[in-house]
Amino acid sequence: MNTEITLRGEGDGGDPRAGRGLHLLVMSADAFFSQPLPPHGTVTLGRSSKCEIRVDDPLASREHARLRIELCDEGSILSVTDAGSINGTRLRDTRIEPGDWQPIRVGETVTIGSTMVMVLQDRPPMGPRRLWSHASFEDRLEEECQRAATSGVPFALARLRFSGAALWTTILPILARNLPLPHVFAGYGPHDYELLLLETNVRDAEQLVEELLAVCRKVGIQGRAALAWYPRDGRSVDALLARANSLLRAPAGQDAGSAGGVAGAGGSLAVAGMQSVKGMAARAASSAINVMILGETGVGKEVLARLIHRMSPRAGKPFVALNCAGLSQSLIESELFGHERGAFTGAVGAKIGLLESANGGTVFLDEIGEMPVPMQAKLLRVIEAREVLPVGGVRSRAINVRFLSATNRNLEVAIERGDFRRDLHFRLNVMTLSVPPLRERIDEIPALVDTFLAEICQESGRATVEVSPDAMACLLAYTWPGNIRELKNMLERAFVLCDGAVIGTQHLPLDKMKRAADDPIATAPPVSPVITPVPAAPAPLPPLHDPRKAAERQRILDALAECASNQTRAAELLGMPRRTFVYKLDYYGIPRPQKGRPPEKNG
Repeated sequence: MNTEITLRGEGDGGDPRAGRGLHLLVMSADAFFSQPLPPHGTVTLGRSSKCEIRVDDPLASREHARLRIELCDEGSILSVTDAGSINGTRLRDTRIEPGDWQPIRVGETVTIGSTMVMVLQDRPPMGPRRLWSHASFEDRLEEECQRAATSGVPFALARLRFSGAALWTTILPILARNLPLPHVFAGYGPHDYELLLLETNVRDAEQLVEELLAVCRKVGIQGRAALAWYPRDGRSVDALLARANSLLRAPAGQDAGSAGGVAGAGGSLAVAGMQSVKGMAARAASSAINVMILGETGVGKEVLARLIHRMSPRAGKPFVALNCAGLSQSLIESELFGHERGAFTGAVGAKIGLLESANGGTVFLDEIGEMPVPMQAKLLRVIEAREVLPVGGVRSRAINVRFLSATNRNLEVAIERGDFRRDLHFRLNVMTLSVPPLRERIDEIPALVDTFLAEICQESGRATVEVSPDAMACLLAYTWPGNIRELKNMLERAFVLCDGAVIGTQHLPLDKMKRAADDPIATAPPVSPVITPVPAAPAPLPPLHDPRKAAERQRILDALAECASNQTRAAELLGMPRRTFVYKLDYYGIPRPQKGRPPEKNG
């Protein structure tokens, strides 16, 4: 329910104390606002526009309740009564009889329909804020990912988890008062929240989250927080949520995924089928050849890389992973090769690079297709010479590492465009392993569900939780555009929402899953089961032999042309969710407008 709350300040009689001292906080499950109260007098609350305080709650009567403020030598005396409402006014879990004025204290909650009101004192009133639903928050997060892909401005996703009596009536005012705009917050579960932190840097974001937790501790609420940054920790909704959730689960001081754990995918490839891929991985592990892992976002490419490392003779040596899409060229160079003291502004000391720190072990280069071309030339020299030169250094140092790399892009297309070096591709792609998308591995879902829930239950200390047959049917029918990472994210939240031993359909995002089920293309076999091409410039699109798919692709191209390549407007024109629209761009190999010129029509 999206309850709109509007409050009107009337009847203060021009008293100079009006608007100071007492104010009324009005809270529904998804919105809240506070309004200064007059120093004395009676105010009415209800749905009618004639009420001094208007509460647009469908369960509230036109005139629902009355609040009285009286002055005495000791201060203000507060009382409340029901005004003959249909659904009643409740105080301390007891229904108030009409005309029966009950005394209330500052900070005490009065329930009107599904809305709670509370008189507060000596706190500045807050402007209107909204508690976003998780579904709306995901859509907003996806929009921010798209915007950041164009602007290059990073942002953060924060996850908060509170323990004990962390009532939303206490948490929401704290978030609204201490989390300024343009930041956004949403409900993830009964004691869990998620924040979208915009226009900020790492240090300020961390400080802001710590201040929120400190305010909560002052009122006796303990909590934990985790931050995931775009693009460092991921460039999609599922990747960022997976990273934040994994950090939230990890013991304090331990980075999830640093010692065998993999943020967002668990050990799924090692336990849930994929026998042919595992067999090829075992053969690759026995040698020192470089391996390229292909697959869509979220299928578990890093899981497979770690599996190869664990099965190799280098298992006892370091495994170092670097997301090539999350850093600028200068930062990638410094991270990979290290730097000497004074090599650049801020280099107050020498730092060993990832390649050197992994000596004797394995280096995993995720999203290798996003590495800048100048950096590709330097990496090629390292692979050929087996030595690194730190930034600002004068002497190279020998290294002995094995390279594993991964991408969801069509590197052959990138090579033709000049975005990726053919000689580097030749060096890294001695052997190719392709991880199929989850929609082609539906029979693995029950085993994956069992594996993930066992991990989640063990980490949380809760008894075993299982999935009901109806919920499992929903999971099997869904097309999983986010693959294994999306499955685990969905189970994580279902676990948080479920307070019993069985996860049911009510704990799943059914609206999101239904939208995918209604999409005729989402259930069709992919054009390429290995990768999703994302070309950055218009190129002739390959012919489609299925007339239905060809017509669908042409409608997308026409919509983009009509909307001047604005993806949001084009999606609205076609009447489809933006996430589905973006998925279909990748599905059909249509260049995304922000990555190049507008797509051209194909006759």
